[in-house]
Amino acid sequence: MVKVTLVTAEWCHFCPTAKQVWRELKEKYNFEYSEVDYDSPEGKKLVDEFSIVSVPTTIIDDQIAFVGVPDKNKASKTLESPV
Repeated sequence: MVKVTLVTAEWCHFCPTAKQVWRELKEKYNFEYSEVDYDSPEGKKLVDEFSIVSVPTTIIDDQIAFVGVPDKNKASKTLESPV
């Protein structure tokens, strides 16, 4: 199953839109989804591991897939592709 992790921050003005995109896709597709706050211990670990410099950042199956708000069509295509 595809695993999507969205790294966000409370102070980010674009993060609510990115959350909305992934939440809507979650209603259509079957994938693991989690949201991680940039400033949390788990967020700091991901920031270090993936060298994240901007939020929102979407990690799909242990690779950065999108930086910024993902285009909904492109995001849905990543969920349709066999892994």
